[in-house]
Amino acid sequence: MSVEIKADIRHWLRELDKKYFFVMLGFAMMVYFPLISLKLTNTVDGLWTTAEYMAGAWELSNGRWFWLVTSFLRFSLQLEPINAVVCLVLVSLGVTRLHMLFKPAWMRTSCIDWLAGLCYVSNVVVGCYLSFHFIAPEYGFSFFFAMLATEHVIRGKSAVSSIVPAAVLLALSLGLYQTNLACFCLVLLAYFLLLLFQNGEKQKIREYICKSLASAASGAVLYLLILKITLWATGTAMADYQGGADISVSGILKNLPSSVEKCYELFYRYFFGTLVKHNMLQETAVVFALIFCVVGAALACRLVRLIRRKDWENTFYGTAALLVLPMMCTVFMVATSQALFYIPMSGGLALFLPVCFWLLDSSREGKTACDAFRKCWNKAEKALILLTAAAVVYGSVFMSAIDQQAMYEGRKATKQIADLVAGELVAEGYYDLPEKLPVMLVGRPSASPLFRTHVIYWDANDYAQVGLFEKENAATMRYSWNAVFRDLTPMQLELCSDEVYDELIRTEEIKRMPTFPEKGSMQEMDGVYVIKISEDYLIDE
Repeated sequence: MSVEIKADIRHWLRELDKKYFFVMLGFAMMVYFPLISLKLTNTVDGLWTTAEYMAGAWELSNGRWFWLVTSFLRFSLQLEPINAVVCLVLVSLGVTRLHMLFKPAWMRTSCIDWLAGLCYVSNVVVGCYLSFHFIAPEYGFSFFFAMLATEHVIRGKSAVSSIVPAAVLLALSLGLYQTNLACFCLVLLAYFLLLLFQNGEKQKIREYICKSLASAASGAVLYLLILKITLWATGTAMADYQGGADISVSGILKNLPSSVEKCYELFYRYFFGTLVKHNMLQETAVVFALIFCVVGAALACRLVRLIRRKDWENTFYGTAALLVLPMMCTVFMVATSQALFYIPMSGGLALFLPVCFWLLDSSREGKTACDAFRKCWNKAEKALILLTAAAVVYGSVFMSAIDQQAMYEGRKATKQIADLVAGELVAEGYYDLPEKLPVMLVGRPSASPLFRTHVIYWDANDYAQVGLFEKENAATMRYSWNAVFRDLTPMQLELCSDEVYDELIRTEEIKRMPTFPEKGSMQEMDGVYVIKISEDYLIDE
């Protein structure tokens, strides 16, 4: 058994397109070098959890059972830059395997092929993964396992050799981060379109449909089975987070129309709205409209080819697949239509254009075009797709740079305020007291009159705006300030309990207090030392 495993690993490494992998990894390292070298984090969980974190009941109650295993194997340590490098290696490996699915070894790697991979590794979703230091490797493994699962479905020589390993890998991927189901489904559907556009044999197409559906279903069932057993064995209940506790087959069927509508709405808002700032060219709506015109026209041309063959079965398949393709980017919302959308969930949306570029590049007519007009059209189409892919990479790189700059400036400005607060506490003799009062820090640094950044800070995504603390409840504010005085301005500072925070936060006394560093911005109140940082302090309702 061990001999076979070693042989499989050697074969896998031999056939890996190493040049493509190292270019993807090198480019990603260059794009995210500021984040890695400066150990930047986001303003939420990435700020709260840095050097040490052991996954436990909370992660299990959210359905991420395999995270407990990976966290245990890493001894709960979150050492930078190791976590970031591991994540980028796994993402680059996943993108490389994806490129090899659409472009076998005997086909030449085109410029479009290179740019398609760069589109994904430079997307802000990868930078967002890295900003969560404590879970960055899990994000990477989840994406990598999802891509390996698609490879087994596509390359497997029999039903068993396709479905069984694909189901196991998909279950592991979902056990780390459920939203990579979108990447799995998107790639399988895109490859299905490639088979149709290349006029594949009907029997093989039907077999592929069966293998894809069986792998997705069996992987989801295996994931749920392991989750249920683990929850039962540990006596843990599913959390209400993102509607996870309410997921059921009847609920999915009942909410299916609204869920499907939500998937298409998210797709539209991602590319033509402000759901996620993923590309600098988003600010010019015309540019993204032209990008989709080019991609849409190229896909329509391939559908016309199917119609010309008068193969009505494949034409039906192709039309249905193209219509469903955008929905696959957020297919996980079918299970939890009421869930709030966050940037880490946008992996499938980030993969949409790269997958389209691979699909279009692998399904060009090339030398098979039989007349001068079609040959000219194919050349023009190739040039337009190349230009479109380059534009997407260009905009993605600079948007990722803005997010990293915002993390850096926000951290620096937040630290400056924390340093001043620490200095005032020392000057007022707070640490000379035999019994130190618990401290209540009121407000977010980003709204403080002392908070100074470039305008570019406000152009970044919310997760990257360090200092713009989440005001969901007293606990999130406590987590944020505790992290500031643990990692940015390390000093012993006992913060008041959440119950006390909730009691005092709406009092008239705090409302009348001036903001730090004005006189009267630091007061003792009901046995708590209150420091008012900014006026933006009321908890979000």
